[in-house]
Amino acid sequence: MNNKEKYTNLRDEFSQKLAPKNLEVELTAWEFYINSTDENRESFLQAEDNVQELFKDANLYNEFLEIKKQGLNDKHLDKQLKDLVKCFDEELNVGALKKELREKENSIAAKYNKYVPQIDGKEITKAEITKILESEKDPGFRKKAYDAKVKGGDSIAQELVELIKMRNEFAKTQGYENFYDYQLKEEYDVESEYLSNLLHEVYENVKQFNKKLQAETKEELAKEFGINVKDLKSYHYGLILKSNPAKEINKSLKTKEQVVDIAKQTYRNMGFDIDNMNITLDLFPRKNKNTHGFCFEIEPGKDSRILANLTNNIISLETIFHELGHCIYNLGINTELPYLDRGTTPAMTEAVAMLMGDLIQTENVLKDIVPKAVLDKYLEEHKKTESKFINRSMLIISFEKEMYIHPDQNPAKLWHDLKCIYLGRNQSEELDNEWATIPHYLSHPAYYQNYFRANVIKAQMYNFLTQQLGAITENDKTAEYLNENLFKYGKSMEENDMIEQFTQEPLSAKSLCNKLQQG
Repeated sequence: MNNKEKYTNLRDEFSQKLAPKNLEVELTAWEFYINSTDENRESFLQAEDNVQELFKDANLYNEFLEIKKQGLNDKHLDKQLKDLVKCFDEELNVGALKKELREKENSIAAKYNKYVPQIDGKEITKAEITKILESEKDPGFRKKAYDAKVKGGDSIAQELVELIKMRNEFAKTQGYENFYDYQLKEEYDVESEYLSNLLHEVYENVKQFNKKLQAETKEELAKEFGINVKDLKSYHYGLILKSNPAKEINKSLKTKEQVVDIAKQTYRNMGFDIDNMNITLDLFPRKNKNTHGFCFEIEPGKDSRILANLTNNIISLETIFHELGHCIYNLGINTELPYLDRGTTPAMTEAVAMLMGDLIQTENVLKDIVPKAVLDKYLEEHKKTESKFINRSMLIISFEKEMYIHPDQNPAKLWHDLKCIYLGRNQSEELDNEWATIPHYLSHPAYYQNYFRANVIKAQMYNFLTQQLGAITENDKTAEYLNENLFKYGKSMEENDMIEQFTQEPLSAKSLCNKLQQG
């Protein structure tokens, strides 16, 4: 038996034990996020522990390690084996510290999930806060809504800093200076220098355009509130301005159920019958439920679920389009693949989800409910949307990286300073813990750079798809094309190889940068 056969046999034998344990983690995570009780939290923690127990098998570790020493003449399998060996090595040598990290993370998540915003003693949902900040003209009431959101961050900010320090201690046991660098390389296989260069390339292409956009927005906001530009505060932002066609589109979205119907119909037009796919939807706010939006890829090719907190606005429309993008990718994976290949890489699944989320502003999916003149203007403003996303991503990524490098600094001050750099905010804005409301800092450290890379991938993919299919929401063969040429492969190829095979050219920022430089 050659080394490759030895590895695949051992891998598949181990996978038979791993698969049901991983499934239990996904199912208990779902229950915990939709209903954050202590009982559900304990079930989730126990399921995670059960998975980690499998990686405490020293004999199996040594067998994998021996194969690794001999090497595999297959780039994909070699990386897969490296990742497996890392999981065994960490669990056998620093498993107690990893468990402590998981428990700390889930304890903070439970605390945040239970936080219920209030305005003047009345409970309010995150979706309602968003609507207030989109439409309310009274600065006093806006400040109350903004503060209600930030208080959720206040409740966990100190513990998040403690978690950052704990994660750094773990990273040092693995030979890294900090956890951000560890996570970037070991979890996402991203080289720090490559990421820095990509961030710089794209940011520089949008820098001048965005400065102009920020100045125009500040002037219009100040005029709307009857104040000087220098007096703008965090709570003034988020108002949908008169010049923004989103204001009219939001008026056309009468109910949160209509938002779901639009998404389902659009996907149906592409050949995805959401109602008859194995997708569970938990879409509207309620107490004790996580306040963000997630897709739970419970079982690739078989079971996908969405947790969201929708209302009747464009943000909710983009959210459901985005999360359904994750679902169709997950359900399109070939279940005959080896178990460890049944999944998605973070940047690829985010690229598909972001491509789908963009459809409300790249194609005519709203033509039946929005006047043509309004829709045309909205589509024209997609470049502004892309520009704002890039700058906000730079804020979120830069903040996280800096906090892991210097965890003893004041995070509120760092967040404030970076907002001034990337969002063009005023130095006079008050310090607060808005940073702690970013869910990825807690649950998916160093993940946000995947969105940035995905934005680059998405632009290249969408250009290619429209060349092949035309408007993808007007072609019912879109589903078949994506399933056959992308989704079915799961993780059986490395990310860049998959992008090149799908789009027939190597990954580059060319498509995105060209778009940002147009006009």
